[in-house]
Amino acid sequence: MPFWFWAVVVFVYGTIVGSFLNVCIWRMPNDMSVIDPPSHCPRCENRLRGLDLIPLLSFLMLGRKCRYCGTPIGWRYFGVELLTGLLGVALFWKFHANLADFFVYALFAAALIAIVFIDLEHWIIPDQLNIFGIVIGIARDIYGLVTHEAGHSFFYMPVPWSLVGMLICGAIFYAIAYFGELAFKKEAMGGGDIKLAAAIGAVICGSVTSWMGLGLALLSFFIAVFVGSIIGIVVMIFDKRTKRVVDGEEMDEKHMVPFGPMMVAGVFVVWFFGPQLISMYLSYL
Repeated sequence: MPFWFWAVVVFVYGTIVGSFLNVCIWRMPNDMSVIDPPSHCPRCENRLRGLDLIPLLSFLMLGRKCRYCGTPIGWRYFGVELLTGLLGVALFWKFHANLADFFVYALFAAALIAIVFIDLEHWIIPDQLNIFGIVIGIARDIYGLVTHEAGHSFFYMPVPWSLVGMLICGAIFYAIAYFGELAFKKEAMGGGDIKLAAAIGAVICGSVTSWMGLGLALLSFFIAVFVGSIIGIVVMIFDKRTKRVVDGEEMDEKHMVPFGPMMVAGVFVVWFFGPQLISMYLSYL
């Protein structure tokens, strides 16, 4: 089959996954099951039927409204489905030569999309999504070891690289959070960010089983800090003070932005341009 055929297949499946991500984005922060009850309108609670759940098309055919009560449907639902489909195609284009990497990156990318929207709205990163990333990162590494895939060996490293990446990346962020809290007398980084760092380390190092994998994971964090700094400066310029309630506690949001989306941006940049960026850096040394 030609590449375009599989790209279309990946896009369609990506939009279906995106539809499920919308459920996760809505329910996870509210401690609700993502499986039960079945999809329904949160306003009138009518159960949605098959024609209401066609990714992208149902949103447009229904005119952005619930079929049963007419409540407007936010553009986020359409955007998440479209973004997941397009990102799936981009990852397939980049990694189709190694389907194991593609499947793991596509699954983790779906979790990262959910993390972005949840963290932006609620300032939390659900543990389920971070644990999912860690599990698939380790599973990718084990698959390589079992199939004797090139680069996957205990010869150079007595433990799987995914565990090395998880522990080192998680430890780095834990140290930042610990010493940051000592220095500034307040929470410097949330536990969700620490676990996300561990998941990123597990996934990237589980695929790129060498010190290069760890280097790519650390590069993604550097990019996250860079992006976060730029956005933080913009926020400081506008200098708007608002309040947000997180875990029952009122937080002053002045000069604050969630760091999870920055970490996700770093991962995406590294997936597509990481080796080139490292080569450029080494060429200047």
